[in-house]
Amino acid sequence: VRGELFVGNRRGLSLAGLPERVRVLEQQVASLEVKNAEIPSLKIRTASLEDRVSDLTSSLDAYKLLRNRFISTFKRDKLASATEADTRIIAAGNTWAHGGDAVVDALLYTGTGGRRDVTAFEKLYGMSPGAVQMIKHKETIDVLNTHAGVIASKHKTGSDKFYTLFAEFVKLFKESGDGLEEGYLDGYPTDVTRAYWAF
Repeated sequence: VRGELFVGNRRGLSLAGLPERVRVLEQQVASLEVKNAEIPSLKIRTASLEDRVSDLTSSLDAYKLLRNRFISTFKRDKLASATEADTRIIAAGNTWAHGGDAVVDALLYTGTGGRRDVTAFEKLYGMSPGAVQMIKHKETIDVLNTHAGVIASKHKTGSDKFYTLFAEFVKLFKESGDGLEEGYLDGYPTDVTRAYWAF
């Protein structure tokens, strides 16, 4: 009455505020359900960020120098097209550059001071630096690194079959799933799956 709570039976007074308490509790439950629904996506995002931190950690300046040396050595030894800048990079580089690292090498082609010899990168990895930067699938990166490690080596020689199988894998990988079909080892085998296992 006149904005005041009026109860005819005083024993029911404690129940008068019950609908409001239920409404507040329902809102809190709904809010918690929304937050709980976000947890799986937050876990995925956290894992993605941890992967990104790992990628960035491996691209420290010293490691970039090492990777620069790897590409320049390939240009010198296999393409016979090393420039004066490549010679300086090799001289300043570390002798640890033994194999491919597609992810970090792709980062060398970004920014204003990045490398511009994209053809050398593509001959090593079968793809452009931009395409490699979009790949997060470890098995695919391993294939690219294996090819680069063989083609750039003075001590390893790939057979014609090795290079043919690599080219077939890269071709099929680029053609499938907007060029980023990374689930080819899960579920039903695809042409990419067969090319991967053949390589």
